[in-house]
Amino acid sequence: MEPRTVRVFWRKQKSGWLNFNWNGPIQPNSVVHVSACECLFNPGSIAGVDGITLHRGAATISVKNVRVHGPNPGDSITGGVEFFLQVDWNAPLDIATDITVMGPPEQKFIVG
Repeated sequence: MEPRTVRVFWRKQKSGWLNFNWNGPIQPNSVVHVSACECLFNPGSIAGVDGITLHRGAATISVKNVRVHGPNPGDSITGGVEFFLQVDWNAPLDIATDITVMGPPEQKFIVG
């Protein structure tokens, strides 16, 4: 499977769990990577999401505990990803995440 990426913008985020369901590309056995940074919504921009810019602010922003999941009972989606967004700032920030989906792992090992 060719890797696929979607950019998701989250308004006014503090540290906490987020979930993004992506029907089709994410399967229960997919490998998914998530990156995050601050973004700026430009007031009055007519460019829509293309008018949102990525921003290196003073806050430390990181992604932890990435977990791929399949559909919940009764859902019609193929899967999604949940992750912990860590925003080290004293006020909520606008955040951009890039969610990249790859195929299943080539091999699996138990170590230890």
